[in-house]
Amino acid sequence: MTLKTLIYNAYQFYYKITVERSKTMNFRNENINEQGFIYGKWMTAPGTYTISFGNVHCYLMIGTEQALLFDTAYGVGNIRAFVEEITDKPIIVVNSHGHYDHTGGNPWWDTVYAGPGAEKTMKKAFTDEMQQIHNSRPYPDYKVNTVREGHVFDLGQRKVEVIEIPAHHESSIALLDRDNRALYTGDELEAGQVLLFVRNQPLPYKEVVSSHLQNMRKLKKRAEEFDTIYPAHNGPQLHPSYLDDFIGLSEAILEDRANIMPDLAGFGFPPSVPDGVFGKHGVLERAQYKKASFIYEKSK
Repeated sequence: MTLKTLIYNAYQFYYKITVERSKTMNFRNENINEQGFIYGKWMTAPGTYTISFGNVHCYLMIGTEQALLFDTAYGVGNIRAFVEEITDKPIIVVNSHGHYDHTGGNPWWDTVYAGPGAEKTMKKAFTDEMQQIHNSRPYPDYKVNTVREGHVFDLGQRKVEVIEIPAHHESSIALLDRDNRALYTGDELEAGQVLLFVRNQPLPYKEVVSSHLQNMRKLKKRAEEFDTIYPAHNGPQLHPSYLDDFIGLSEAILEDRANIMPDLAGFGFPPSVPDGVFGKHGVLERAQYKKASFIYEKSK
């Protein structure tokens, strides 16, 4: 099974328990099933929470005036109600990019913020069933405000800056929380792998790797401003040295000296990709350098 298949299966599992079994079982709210809360949460710093749904991590940053929720996962249950149990501050929703496993909970709000191009895909669910759920929410056609490089969200004694880092997806942004020395990177940097073939517009892999390299160099120049990196998958806290490893990996690929793995096996990705979610993407390849890994379409 592929990464997306694994996540989708987890979605199906949680959906079945939450919706189907709730017809005959009494849970006190829509975010609870017989195994407990659908969403997990833990505080990494005062006013800063990781919110998890399976292998997807969203992040809540709370200021004195407002709170910012970075990504909303698949939209299972009611993530707005869950977040509002943590804080009573008005919530700004920001998406790391336009893939539905990061935007599925958006229609609980009437307005969200995202990088350029996210609006092309962010309201398109992965399955018809997910789309039906999306369409049943209060704001299925929510407004999307585009944010660009340097935009600052002022939460009250806490400012969060947008940094554009598109490679995995054209709309990808990172958020820099200088006051808490934290960098949030979405799917552009993580502990398992960065997928470089699930873009709106397919490009030769070396072109996408080149973009990723420039983005990592951009973040590296600001490394004195953060101590921890928070990705959206495969581990919620990373050391900044991952930047160096992704820079090294990109350079190796562009110079045709990358360490190509015998199969696609990795943290959060199985050894092979059968027909299914990623079947249309052709022959995929994994390149590895220290802690960094890319998966891309070899034929491109």
